[in-house]
Amino acid sequence: MPKPPARRGPGYLRLERQLSLLAWLNHQLGYADTGEMLSDLKALREGFDDAGRSYILQHLATRERQPLIPLERLHTYDDNLRCHLQAINAGARRGDYLTLRYFQYLAALYAEIYLDRWFAGPDQLRDTLNAFIQSERRRGRTEAEQWPLYQTADLSKLAFWMATGSGKTLLLHLNYRQFLHYRQEYQSDRPQPNNILLLTPNEGLSRQHLEELAASNIPAARFDPQADGGFIQERNPVRITEITKIVLDKAGQGQSVPAAAFGSDNLIFVDEGHKGAGSAARVWKSVRDALGATGFTFEYSATFGQALAAANNPDLWAEYGKAIAFDYSYRYFYTDGYGKEFRILNLTQ
Repeated sequence: MPKPPARRGPGYLRLERQLSLLAWLNHQLGYADTGEMLSDLKALREGFDDAGRSYILQHLATRERQPLIPLERLHTYDDNLRCHLQAINAGARRGDYLTLRYFQYLAALYAEIYLDRWFAGPDQLRDTLNAFIQSERRRGRTEAEQWPLYQTADLSKLAFWMATGSGKTLLLHLNYRQFLHYRQEYQSDRPQPNNILLLTPNEGLSRQHLEELAASNIPAARFDPQADGGFIQERNPVRITEITKIVLDKAGQGQSVPAAAFGSDNLIFVDEGHKGAGSAARVWKSVRDALGATGFTFEYSATFGQALAAANNPDLWAEYGKAIAFDYSYRYFYTDGYGKEFRILNLTQ
């Protein structure tokens, strides 16, 4: 039997109440909160029909409380996700065909909605989010009183609070393709970021990501500070390195690289980058912020609630409350019938 979830502590509950971006995204699909949305959609058939339309989108289009997003645009998002998944499954490097569990589809759909709006105009997105917060306050939504308003600079990061085993890696691969798709659509004059970096807490996870990216037909290699940036000939390569190998200020010899060496306009992926305690955690966050200062960052973690509770920093609660686009943390994972050590393989039956 799966192990029951531990009682939710104040850190978990505090973060749950801070998730203003997720509240707005739920509202766009016509749901009051994450629990309502997941309960409504989890029993649906997963995947796409013979016409290429997902069963989830078919349901959203016919439910009584309609999404605020025009159906035509939702069809575009649905088409994009199907094509991105096909690209991941293409070729001989993955022996098993992956499908999207319902919550993985939803996390990727929320990324579609956000990236489309962000690339179309960050200032307009900021105003839309602030108008939503003000509206929720007027409606008497208690937690909305604690939601800080957005600045444009807050919008260049998306975070996903996903339980271990729920498929964060597959979501990362989808997000890679989603970001480059919208970059090409809205900024065709500069479609490629300066650097694409995947930061991990240790070498073992870096090796795992290298294997997974290869299986998903995404060009990637371990970052080599001696290679002068030319070690992959393919377009839009992902360079994988441990967060410990990048520093704010280079001191002496060694293999560490200053964040400034990567320049500006970087696309950053961070897998469990908050691991660590005390001064190390603060330094690593400063490095992540420096790398993504003029670009865009995706973060993934199973333990945002615990990490932010340990940090006990009000600014971090506000930052991640504005950045977390999807919550499928352990309590939802468990409620859906998965145990703590369960890992979803996404194989077709």
